[in-house]
Amino acid sequence: MILILIVLSVLGFALLNVFAKKTWQTALSLVLGAVFVISLVALMANLTYHFGMEKEVTSKTTELVSSGDSDRFDLLLYQPLGDGTEKVYLYKTDADQDEPKQTGTDKVTNVVETGADEAQLTADTTRWVYQSDVYRFLFGIADNEGEYVERTNTFSVPDSWAVLSVDQAKKLASLAEEQADTMKTEGQAYVQEKMQAALMADPTMDESEQQAKIAEYTAAYQAEAMQKLVEEAKK
Repeated sequence: MILILIVLSVLGFALLNVFAKKTWQTALSLVLGAVFVISLVALMANLTYHFGMEKEVTSKTTELVSSGDSDRFDLLLYQPLGDGTEKVYLYKTDADQDEPKQTGTDKVTNVVETGADEAQLTADTTRWVYQSDVYRFLFGIADNEGEYVERTNTFSVPDSWAVLSVDQAKKLASLAEEQADTMKTEGQAYVQEKMQAALMADPTMDESEQQAKIAEYTAAYQAEAMQKLVEEAKK
């Protein structure tokens, strides 16, 4: 619509200036000239500064599964870019997914938060939209509604997850394979020692209670061993 106003105001201004013989015709030509200038300025302001528009943020939350292929580790992977200050995160939203998806690099900010109850990705995308139907009617021909501004990806993962680079994840898998036998032996010894202490503290513990304690101590050892492997993989 704004282009139509510009064209009509130019034509009207030109015609009235050529054929104007009366005062009202001259006045009308000045009004049309003002309409032309205002319309042109408004169009340029829309194209350059998004006049008549506002930023709208849409949010989408998706559950995550481990980015790695191992059943022993829950991982969120990233690939460093350049000097390492920028990272592309690799993530999976489905256990049957062959290859992980990756975050973009065009005006994208990635944030990782730990301590979550479950792993999930919240993507907040900002786009330009028109403030009202009037602005949309005037400037819709510019086809800039929904223009991308920026995106913030917030990865929320439990403390049991490790956030590693692709190279660190490969090192972790290698370390886990090398130390598998040692970890098994140490794990059995750890659980046995803990169970002996628990039985001394409560000799009346029944079978189900003992099994629950074994599961608890096994999980505790695995978490501790995992943390040590992760720290070594990061070196």
